[in-house]
Amino acid sequence: MRRALLSLLALGAMSGAAAAQPAVGGPAAKAAPAKPAAAAAPAATGAPAQRFGDFIVRCANVKSVAPCDLYEERVQKDTGRRVIGFSIGFMPSQSRYIMQVAVPLGIDVGKGITVTDGKFTSPVLPVRRCDQTGCFSEVQVDKSLIDAFSKMGEAKIQVTADGGKAYPFTFSFNGFSAALDSMVAQNRAKATTPDAAADAR
Repeated sequence: MRRALLSLLALGAMSGAAAAQPAVGGPAAKAAPAKPAAAAAPAATGAPAQRFGDFIVRCANVKSVAPCDLYEERVQKDTGRRVIGFSIGFMPSQSRYIMQVAVPLGIDVGKGITVTDGKFTSPVLPVRRCDQTGCFSEVQVDKSLIDAFSKMGEAKIQVTADGGKAYPFTFSFNGFSAALDSMVAQNRAKATTPDAAADAR
């Protein structure tokens, strides 16, 4: 589990959102889809990204138990900084899905994060850590939640600010199913076992 999360965290660094992120509720908290050229920029890996609707599938050029993930980023319109990051990877050796959701700073971490389309609402996703780039939920998720995401279109990623006000950020699951199928297939073809990945380091 830890190795799989580390693989996803390494992929998360490819988003290019190194600058300090705005706090939730700040003047530029409105999110817009990332431009394709900015989102699909995994130059550090040397591996091209594939776009499926609003998602990209990107693969790290290293031995890993989960070398590829699907990713969508929502950014501030005026600065291009990340507001929302959403990533899912798959670990074939244990048939595990691992999800990372990045949200702005200034949230009530105890309230966690939810994803909803009005008909279905995810369980509360716990916030595991925060740094200068935002706050992150990093969790293993059941296939049932993956299947629910596959049925969504427009959705909201919801957080609660420190002051208690709820903030729903617009999110799109357009292309999710195709991106998921591609990511899982590539990980089945490219992933190493946990022992092999450890030996490579």
